[in-house]
Amino acid sequence: MRKGRKILLCLCVLAAGRGVHGQEVTIVPAAPTHFFYTPAAYVNPPWHLVVGLHEISFAFPGNLQVQLSLVDNIGRINFGAKYGILDRLSVGAGLAHTVVHFGYGDHGIPNHARPRLGVFLCYGTPRTGAFEWSVTAHTQIGDHVSVGGDFGLMATPSDWWSFIFEIGTSVDLMDALLWVNADGGIRVHPPSVPFLYFDAGVDLAEFPVKENPGIGVSPYFDVIFAMETR
Repeated sequence: MRKGRKILLCLCVLAAGRGVHGQEVTIVPAAPTHFFYTPAAYVNPPWHLVVGLHEISFAFPGNLQVQLSLVDNIGRINFGAKYGILDRLSVGAGLAHTVVHFGYGDHGIPNHARPRLGVFLCYGTPRTGAFEWSVTAHTQIGDHVSVGGDFGLMATPSDWWSFIFEIGTSVDLMDALLWVNADGGIRVHPPSVPFLYFDAGVDLAEFPVKENPGIGVSPYFDVIFAMETR
């Protein structure tokens, strides 16, 4: 966790600083490929780098992107690869296991479960400037087996900020419980620093519908640095 914050801080310092002999550092901005927890349906163009708490990704030629989540998960996987079949359809697979979650409860993957294989199929809109949405079907296979679906949307009424809302469901086939989670908030992206994004919101931790454990409310936050590396 500390190492991830140090990497992010170093990249931000590099972005704001100047190069050797007073030459200004030029950074070509890129963009994240997720909302809060829900993946977008597309992958980034080749050589795009994204560094944040929830998405650390790097895109290769051939519509292939590798990604890591230091906190929680994206598409209910923590480490894996995402392949863009079309500009609005992608598939991802990797390790499903939440290591760190801020606040009370879990989001999508219970902490008591061992690491599992996670797979998702995501369909939605291509990258646009005003409105995006995606629907994700997912499964996790291991000591627990679950299937479900997530929906996410992002509306951008201003160059400065976007509104994000997500809702997700998952059925644990081991105990036949239906789990539900939801979250919402904003993403701030100042035009003066287009390679930086700031997320803040509220996360209703995943809870079983048939039981009444009390719904945990957790903060959601992220600082994202995104750039073209060549």
